[in-house]
Amino acid sequence: MDRRDHGWGVALFPPPSTRHGTGGDPGSNRTPPSIYFLWIPFDAVPTETGRHHPSRHRREGNEEEPTHQTSRRMTYALFGGGYGMALVQAAACYYLPALVMHVVVPKCTAVRPLPPRGKRNTDAWRDAKRSLVPVAIKAAVWKGVEMLHRKGVGKLYDGTWSWMQAILTWAALDLIHDTWFYWAHRLLHWRPLYKHVHYIHHESRTPNAFTGYSFHWFEAVLVFLNEVSVVFLFPIHTELHRVYHMFTTLIHIGGHVGYEVAPYIPSLEQCMVAAFSGKTPCKYLNTVLHHDMHHRYPSRHFSLYFTHWDQAMGTMHESYRDECKKITATDPERCRPGTKAACLVSGRIGG
Repeated sequence: MDRRDHGWGVALFPPPSTRHGTGGDPGSNRTPPSIYFLWIPFDAVPTETGRHHPSRHRREGNEEEPTHQTSRRMTYALFGGGYGMALVQAAACYYLPALVMHVVVPKCTAVRPLPPRGKRNTDAWRDAKRSLVPVAIKAAVWKGVEMLHRKGVGKLYDGTWSWMQAILTWAALDLIHDTWFYWAHRLLHWRPLYKHVHYIHHESRTPNAFTGYSFHWFEAVLVFLNEVSVVFLFPIHTELHRVYHMFTTLIHIGGHVGYEVAPYIPSLEQCMVAAFSGKTPCKYLNTVLHHDMHHRYPSRHFSLYFTHWDQAMGTMHESYRDECKKITATDPERCRPGTKAACLVSGRIGG
């Protein structure tokens, strides 16, 4: 590959001549990938076949390129890097935050441990190893979405976006994801599937941060299939699709950490409640306790973001409200290791 003297960079937002469906060279029907990952020279752009040709982005003569196009090329790529990059993204989004939530946070700050009494470190290594296959499957799903987009299948798009579009799309994805998760989760509790598939996840009676993706490969396919289905429902920007489903990994981790995170759950809805009402926890939004109770009472609490499906379908545990009030009313400073205060539960976190 010829470097010449044009420097190196990454193309994130393609210029109009390379956007989906327009081709690149005049009269060409070939659609280059909308985003190119890793460092590639400005004067050479890879096509689907792996070949390189003079940049479509350079103007004729010595005329300089617009600054905004140059800055866009220097943006780090999220979408279109292939399976290898998707695997790196999925693994980093899972294992690094899980390590922080499992080890660093409980040691560096006071947390509100959840009942029952027990140690969360017991199964962490086992759960971390079991999560390897689901993480790899999630990366394969992302690669599949990239392939669909490259072939012009679905409603993903490249180019510009607005903050209002992003917020509305994010909220819609939350509702869809929660609905998918609720009913897929209930299906996994159907006796044949629970016996042969979902039981693996429930072997963690006191979940830890690495329990989030500690499940059977079939369950991984069923849960992550939602990330493919949404590309056929409404337009979603390619980067937003990737960022959102990286974020859902954090939600799965947070739901299993073993201590209450609310009101610091970083979902869009939690942020809105905190900003406008200041009341937390909101009875329509999940807490860590909500899913933690599911591991104690497997026939209750199947939802992910919201509680409306559990309330409507009669799967809300009758003691949840009382336990939630006790947890959130507890001063986390009283739960620091070594204190003798009457915290709700002690010795839950750590060795």
